[in-house]
Amino acid sequence: MAHVPASPTAPGPPVPHTPAPVVDNPYDVDLVVPYSIALGKKDLKNRTKAELEIKEGYEQLLRAIEGHGGFKVATKPGRAGKGQEEVWVFISASEEKVERLVEEERQMDAAHNLPTPPVTFPPSPATRLRLIYNVLTAPALQGGLGITPGRGRWSRVKSIMALHDEAADHQWIEKWTTGGDWKVGLTKGLDEDTQRSGGLGDQQPPPVHLYFDFLTTYTLSLLPISVISVLFYLFTPADSYPPLYAFLLSVYASVFVAIWRVKQRKFAVRWGTIGCESMAISRLRPEYVASLGFDEKKDLQAVDAIQAGNELKRDTKVAASVPVIVACGVGLGIVLMGIFVLEAFVGEAYDGYGKEIVPLIPTALFSLLVPQIVAGYGYLAELMVKWEDHPTPTGEEKSLTAKTFAMNAIVAYLGLFLSAYVYIPFGSFIMGHVQNKLAGQGFSVEKVAGSGNGTVQTETGPGSPARGTGIDKAAINGGRLKSQLFAYTVTNQVVNAFLELGLPYILRFINEWRAGKTTLKEAITRRGSGPNGAGEKTPVTEDDVEKRFLDKVERELELPEYTLFTDYAEMVTQFGYVTLWSIVWPLAPIFALINNYIELRSDALKICKHVRRPVGDRVETIGSWLDTLGLISWLGAVTSSTLIYLFRPAPEGPSLDSQSANPNFPLPGSHALSHIVSTFHEHSSPANPFTSWINVHTLESLVPLALIALGASHGFLVLRWVVEGTVERVWWRGSWEERELGRLRAGGAGGVRSESSAVQEVREKVFAPEVLGGFWNGGEEGAREIARLFKAE
Repeated sequence: MAHVPASPTAPGPPVPHTPAPVVDNPYDVDLVVPYSIALGKKDLKNRTKAELEIKEGYEQLLRAIEGHGGFKVATKPGRAGKGQEEVWVFISASEEKVERLVEEERQMDAAHNLPTPPVTFPPSPATRLRLIYNVLTAPALQGGLGITPGRGRWSRVKSIMALHDEAADHQWIEKWTTGGDWKVGLTKGLDEDTQRSGGLGDQQPPPVHLYFDFLTTYTLSLLPISVISVLFYLFTPADSYPPLYAFLLSVYASVFVAIWRVKQRKFAVRWGTIGCESMAISRLRPEYVASLGFDEKKDLQAVDAIQAGNELKRDTKVAASVPVIVACGVGLGIVLMGIFVLEAFVGEAYDGYGKEIVPLIPTALFSLLVPQIVAGYGYLAELMVKWEDHPTPTGEEKSLTAKTFAMNAIVAYLGLFLSAYVYIPFGSFIMGHVQNKLAGQGFSVEKVAGSGNGTVQTETGPGSPARGTGIDKAAINGGRLKSQLFAYTVTNQVVNAFLELGLPYILRFINEWRAGKTTLKEAITRRGSGPNGAGEKTPVTEDDVEKRFLDKVERELELPEYTLFTDYAEMVTQFGYVTLWSIVWPLAPIFALINNYIELRSDALKICKHVRRPVGDRVETIGSWLDTLGLISWLGAVTSSTLIYLFRPAPEGPSLDSQSANPNFPLPGSHALSHIVSTFHEHSSPANPFTSWINVHTLESLVPLALIALGASHGFLVLRWVVEGTVERVWWRGSWEERELGRLRAGGAGGVRSESSAVQEVREKVFAPEVLGGFWNGGEEGAREIARLFKAE
C-alpha cells in the first residue's frame, strides 16, 4: 500500500515546504468490479431464493479471484441509491503475478510461431491492465476465470472497470493542447515522444493507440488534398465539376488507403502485435467455449476449441443475416425518402392551414423515427452477432461493426444521393405532381410565379406533368446539394463537438447539483484544479485518503464505457463526404482538416474525462473499417464521374431544341442532363410522370450514364492496383519493419510447439496467499454490507 501522510502528533516550528502531490490511486488498485446486491421486483416474489443467489454469487466471485493466485481483494459498500445497492470489489495483482502473465503471453506467442520481440519489465500500465483483464474474462481453458458481466452465472457482475491515471491523463491533454505541441495532426504524426515511456502507447490499450495513429495519419493526408481543393475552388468556375479534380480525389483516396494498410502493418511489428488476431492466440469468448461444452472439461487447449468450431455453420449464419440487413436498409431508406419528399416538395408546395408548421414536420419525424429505427436495428444486429457465435471478441466486434455501419451510411449519404440524382434533375416535375395531388385532395397549394432562374410555369401542351391545373410549379433549390454538404461537414461537426465535450460537463453538474453534491463554485474550482489536487484539500488521515479514493471510484463508475465504433464511424463517414462529394463543394476537405485537428484533441479529452478508462485486447489492424474505406474510395470514383457527366456545363450551350424544361440548368448546361430530362419530360404520363422510368426511351437515355459509371469503376480498380503496388515497394520493401519481421520469424522458426510444455508450466505456478490488512480487507466488508441490507429489508 502506498504511504499515507499522517497528521503530526506534536507541535513544532513552522517549516516551509511544498505539499506532497495527492495520489489518485493510493492503494494501487488495478480493476474495480461492481457487484449488484439489489433486490428487484422479480426477486421479491421469492426473496429467500434471491438472497441465496446473491450470497452464493458473491462468494463465487471472491473464490474465483482469490483462488487464481497472485491477486489481493478489497470490498467496500457501493454508493448507489436505494434499489441499486452494490458492493465494490477491488482487485490488485502482485508484481510476480504480472511478470508471470507477461511470460505466459510470450510463451503462447512462441508456441504458435509468432514473433516475440523483447519486452521490458515492469510492463506498461496499459499492458498490465490488459493482462489482468484477460485473466478475469478469458475462459478456463485459457487460464482465465470466464467472468461475463451481466450474463449467465455472472449476471450480477455489472462491469469490470480500470481506474484513470489522472496525472498521466492531465499530462497527455496538456501536451496536445495548452502544452504547445500544436504540430501533432498538422505537420507531424504521433512521434517518438508519444510512444516512449509514459506516452500514449504506455497509457492506452492497443486499439486506442491504433485509432489515434489512424486519425493522425488521416488528418495529415488531408493537407495536400485541401491545398489542391482550395486552388480548384479559387481558379475554376463555380459548379464546373472539373474532371481533373475528380481524378485527384480518386488518387488521394487510393493513396491514403494504401499507405494506411502498410502503416498499420508497421505498427504491428513495432508493437509486437503482428499475428495477434489469430484465433489460437486471441482471447476466446467464454460463451463460445461453453457452447462447445468445453467449459467444464480438463486438459484442453484453445486450439481444441478452435478446431471444434464449425466455421461453415458460422459463415452460413453470417450469410443468412445479409437479407435481414438488406430488408432493414430498404425499410430505413423508404422512411428517409418519405421524409425527403415531405421536406423538399410538400413543405414547399403546401399553402393551407398551418403552413408555418409543415416545414418543421420532416425534422420532427427524422428526430423521432430515425434514431429509434437505427437503435432497433442495432439491437437486432447484436442478436444476429450473438447468434453467429464468433470465437473471439475481436471477431464479434468486426461483425457488429460491419452490420451497424451499413445503417449509419444510409442515414449519412442517402439524402445527398437523392438530392443529386432525383431532386435537382427532376425536382420540377415531382413538384408539379405533388401540387396536383395536393390540389386534388382539396388542399391549398402555393402558386409561385415563373421566372427564368428558379421556376417554370405550368405548360398546357402534351407531356406537361401539371397539365390543366392552372398552378405554377414551385421553385426548386438548385443549391440544395451544397447546402446539405455544408451542413454535414461543418454544422454537424460543431454540434457533435459540443455533444462530446460540452454536454457531459453540463449533465454531470446538473446531476451532482440535484443530488446536493456540489455547487457552481465548487464545480468551477474542481474544473480548474490540476492532477495533483490543486485547489483541493489535501487528505491528512487514512480515512480522508480512502474517502477521496472512493469518491473517485464513484465518479468513474457513473461514466459510460468507451467504444471505438463511434469515433471510427465519424471519421469514415467524413472520409466519404470528402471522397464522394468534394466535386460538388471543393472546400469540404479543408473543413474536414480543421475538424480533425480539433477532433484529435477532443477525443483525447473525452477518453480522459468523459468515459471510463478503456481496456482492450491486442490488435494489429483497424478491422473492417479498412475494407469500408476501400469501398468508399471506389464509390467516390463512380459518383464523381456520374456527377461530371450529368452536371458539368458543356463548352458551348446546347441547342434550344435539346434544352430541358428543367429550370435548374439554363444555358449553358449539360447536354447529357438536358437529353435525359427532356426524354423524361416528353414521355411522362399525365397521371403519373414516374411511369416514364419503365419507358424504353427513358431507359435508353440512361445507358451512357451506366457506361460512364462502369468505366470509372474499372479505371479506379486499375488505379488502385498501381497505387498499392507502388506504396508497397516504396513504404514496405526494405524497411526496418520488414527486416525486423524477418529476423523475428527466423528466430522463432521451428514449427508450432505444444502449449502444455511451456504455457502450462507458467499457468501452474503457485502463488503464496496475499497478505491482507488496512484497505485490503478481502470480502469481509462486502459480506457485512450484504447482511446489513438483507436484515434492513
